[in-house]
Parts: sequence; structure tokens; C-alpha cells
Amino acid sequence: MRRWLWGSMGLLLLAAIAFAVSARAGMFAVPLNDLRARYQEPSSRYVRIDGVELHIMDDGPRDAPVLILVHGHYQSARIWDPWVGRMKDRVRVIRFDMPPYGLSGPDPSGVYSPQRVEQLIAGIAAHYKLKTFAIGGISTGSAVSMRYALAHLDQIDKLVLINAPLVPIPPALQPKSPWYMATLETWVFRPVYRPRAFYSYLLHRLIADPAKVTPALIDETYDMHRKPGNAQTLDRFTANLRFEARDYGQRSQKTSGQLADVRVPTLILWGDAGSMLPMSVACRVQATITKAPTRLIAYPGAGHFLPLEAPQAAGELADFMTAPGFASQNQAVPACNAAPAVRPGGALPQSSRAPAEQAHRR
Repeated sequence: MRRWLWGSMGLLLLAAIAFAVSARAGMFAVPLNDLRARYQEPSSRYVRIDGVELHIMDDGPRDAPVLILVHGHYQSARIWDPWVGRMKDRVRVIRFDMPPYGLSGPDPSGVYSPQRVEQLIAGIAAHYKLKTFAIGGISTGSAVSMRYALAHLDQIDKLVLINAPLVPIPPALQPKSPWYMATLETWVFRPVYRPRAFYSYLLHRLIADPAKVTPALIDETYDMHRKPGNAQTLDRFTANLRFEARDYGQRSQKTSGQLADVRVPTLILWGDAGSMLPMSVACRVQATITKAPTRLIAYPGAGHFLPLEAPQAAGELADFMTAPGFASQNQAVPACNAAPAVRPGGALPQSSRAPAEQAHRR
């Protein structure tokens, strides 16, 4: 009996080692061309920018205001689909997969970082001959968008920040994983392989409405992270991220200083449910921007993947892009002391101290 038990344990250990070696060798990878055939859209194009074959989608009238959208961590440009479908009659929307995500090819420079994404955005602007445009991003993409706006004052006329972790977050509010998930991430998922179940768990944490976490969305997220070599390149990108949960209390100090330098009209969109960023963080983001007009709109019941959870936000975003009145406002924005209250019609009365609008949308 004991010999049988030890033999079984030995076989299980060998099987585990074989699985780990196979996973790291790319046995479960999906070729990039297969992913493109599966997930590209009618507007998908593959444009070589600074050596990288970027997956770019360009929708909307060529004479409309231009908005470049930057997705976040564990996302792709397809996250914007619900908004693009509602905006493309009024706004030209350019979105892309930042390496190593989505359907973009590998970066021959070997550099995978938010700063590298900023360089590629400059290349996109040059390729499409964009003189002035708005830029917006969700989560990690919001930080990329903010820094690009600060570095290209001659190009950016409006900024959109969506669920943006750009201010220090108190430890009590920082997102936390159960101990067993943290253990699996350290010893299995990161060094060996992230199975489909990992992405199912992740999406259920980030998206407040379980009905939005469909099998198709889980499959897509899982597949998009199985490009050949993706585990290694994703590790590099993650290592360069300044906005991981463990660093919120330290590195976001610098980020909030950058946020205070924003000087273009800024729309802040927020999902106030889920496990990531509560409304108090949104209020601090708005309060930090004192040199430009801002508007904060929150969506009750929506979580971290706002375009999927609040498709109606596309209307407010399109209004922001096309209405000239907002851009003419030029006063500092006071801090919001509490989350805005809901009232019929959505908008709260404007503050007497500044023309910012803080609103909840049903």
C-alpha cells in the first residue's frame, strides 16, 4: 500500500513537471494568425509603427473630432466595442492593442512598458497625420493617456480618465486577493501557466454584474493571453507597471503629482461597484486636477470594465467630444466631499465655486 502511494505521488509529480515544462514551452499557445482570424473586426488594420505590427481600429467620420482610446491591463481594444458602436456617427475613434495584449504583434525592441506605449501612440498620431485630438484610457490606460497628454501639450485638447488609479489609495481600500489566490499566482499562475479558470476568477472580480461575465468573454480573455511568448512579455509589462495594487501607496504619489499638472478639459467616468476603485478615489482624482475644468460622472452598479457594464456612457463621452462649451470653462475644480447623490435627470447642481459637474447616471 505504501509503495503504491509513493508510486502514485511520483507519477503525479512527474505529470506536474511535464505540464509545467510544456506550458512554459508554449504547448498551449494560440498562433497570432489564428487569434486574428477569430477576433479581428471589420475595421481592423495592421499597421507597422516603429517596428511593431499594431492592431488598430479606426471608426467614424474622418472630419469628426478624434479620440484615441487606450485599454487597460488584461484587456484589448475590443473592450471599447459597446461605446464605439454608439459614438461612431459623431466621433472618430481610434483604438489599438498595446503590446503585449490583443492582436498586435511582438515588439522587436523587446521593451514592454507603459512608456513604450506612449511612444507608439506618438507613432499612431504621425501615421494618421493627427494634429490635435483627445485621448482617453481605462485603468492602466488612463495613466498612459494622462502622461501622453502632459508630454504632448500641442496635440491633446481633451482627456478622458476611466476608473483611473492615479492617486494614492489608503491600505483599507486597496483591492486584496484571497490568500489562496495570492499563493497560486506566486507559485503556479505567474511562473507556469494561467488557465481559463484564472481569467474567469479575474473577470468576476472586476465586473460587478455576473451576467456580463459570459463564457464568450472568458474565452476571449483567455485566448488573447495565449499568444506565443505572451507569458514572458506580459511579465515584463507587469514589472514595469507603476499602478499595481501593492504600489498604490508609494508610486501613485508621483502619479498624483503628474495628475495635478493636467491643463486640458477632463472627463472622469467611474463605475462605483466592484472590488477595485471606490467612488472616494474618483473624487480624489477630480480634486487633484485643479488647473483644468473637469466633469465626474459615476455609473451605479458598474464595475471596472465600464464600457462593457455601462454602454450608455458613450452618450456622455460623445457629448464631451462634440460640445464646445465644456472646453471654454477655465476654473479650478473643488474637491467633492462625498460621492454625488442620485437625482432624477442625473446631474447635480453645479458648484458655486467652479463649473464642474458631478453626476450619477442610472
